[in-house]
Amino acid sequence: MERNVKQKPLLKGFLTLTCIGLLLSGCGASDEEPAVENAGQEITEADIKAPAPSPEPDSREEPVPEKTAEENPEENEAQTDSQEVPSDTTSLYEQFLHNEISLTTASAFPQEDYRTSICEPNTAYTLSELGARVSEYYLNPEYTDKTSYDSIQYTYVNSPDSTDTAKKNLLIKFIGLNIYAPDDESYIVFVVSENEGQLSLTYEYECWARSGATAYTNGLLNSDWSGGAGDQMSGLSAILSDGSYANIYAAEELYGWWTSYINDTIYKETFDENTVVNLIASIYTIGDAQYYLYDLSQCTEEEIPLCETFIERCRTEAGINWVSEEEVQAAVQNRCAALGIDYSATQAPEKVTWTDL
Repeated sequence: MERNVKQKPLLKGFLTLTCIGLLLSGCGASDEEPAVENAGQEITEADIKAPAPSPEPDSREEPVPEKTAEENPEENEAQTDSQEVPSDTTSLYEQFLHNEISLTTASAFPQEDYRTSICEPNTAYTLSELGARVSEYYLNPEYTDKTSYDSIQYTYVNSPDSTDTAKKNLLIKFIGLNIYAPDDESYIVFVVSENEGQLSLTYEYECWARSGATAYTNGLLNSDWSGGAGDQMSGLSAILSDGSYANIYAAEELYGWWTSYINDTIYKETFDENTVVNLIASIYTIGDAQYYLYDLSQCTEEEIPLCETFIERCRTEAGINWVSEEEVQAAVQNRCAALGIDYSATQAPEKVTWTDL
């Protein structure tokens, strides 16, 4: 194959994989409204600021005892229904959200070849400092008068490789970054993980008009992005119990002329330059292996012999591994097992609910 598929945390599903329920539920900035219903106890902007001094009590007034949880069952129920996180971890996460402590960028934090990393490894950030870095990174004064992101949201997720539902990772979303266009409500999400009393920044991903991701409560991420009108990509990945990111699979679906990406030389030798080809081909990257599928259902009777010639030549001359949908599904199941993920966790997981900060 003459073209490498970029591994980035699937496309419109045309396969019958049971994972199809996850595809194209992406959260690109053009689809998802940033203001959502709160899922847990809301932390307001006032919480981040230093509290105002309390007024002196009036010695003539008799103090009113605070109500206990038993005396106020409605309040107790609301607290129980909020996002449940172990008390020690909750305290650390909430301290960070209140701007009281810092986290450190993990050494494994993504460093991309095609762009400067937003956070340097082994660097400490409070929430305010992280927000300032986000604004500096995305809002270039040469192109916009905007100087800061619009808002912050957060949520907690479990880990698909762990049965310990008490172990949570924190996701923090900075919204309003003008990644694709002014006021496009694009955003970046950071993954924060707690380990032995320390908070680490372990991963980040962007959502904008041509690149989206949907987070699920079990720690899975479903992504979709576009490389052109006939080049649609998607993927399923996971945030593991240590906060690290792991790709389960990535898929690229090619239509018509874009199927030349499989082998440009054979394509040009098979099809006339002006021929409209309705061939569909998909490339799945699962672990270290690639799997190719083709679909002739949209081809005309006249096109089918040429498409079959192209497919066979790619097999025999370029070593393309054409497989069935069942083989792809089996490979996905094996990948999940290698990561310690129960394959059933990929079946219709629940989307997270974001809480305004």
